[in-house]
Amino acid sequence: MPPLTEAETEAQISDILIRHNWYPVKTDAAMVIRGRGRVPRSHIPQGFPDMTYLLALPGTPLCLAALVETKTVTGKLSDAQVEKHAELRDLYGIRVHVLRDPAQALALVTEARRIVGLLHDRLARQGGKA
Repeated sequence: MPPLTEAETEAQISDILIRHNWYPVKTDAAMVIRGRGRVPRSHIPQGFPDMTYLLALPGTPLCLAALVETKTVTGKLSDAQVEKHAELRDLYGIRVHVLRDPAQALALVTEARRIVGLLHDRLARQGGKA
């Protein structure tokens, strides 16, 4: 059986996250048409992760966001991706999840459940609804 393509890997990962109530937003910066001359046509910078997934935080008006870059098992990040991921981490404390297989998507689901559980417990102790 040949290895999965990046598109097939992304489809499997998206399927898992969507089945666990994450909302997918395609943010593939490589597909954005950038500016004519000096007039920018997009605010998505090169190297930004391909996907953003959003998960509601019950009992709040907020959500969790996961920035996901999908790669094959042997796929490499571009120089622009390495730079943008480092900027997000160093300046904003945001980790980009480079996912290469469905098991990593399930690990993200598990971590989100842990965080939602902690929030639920905290809201319950404060008398809020979760």
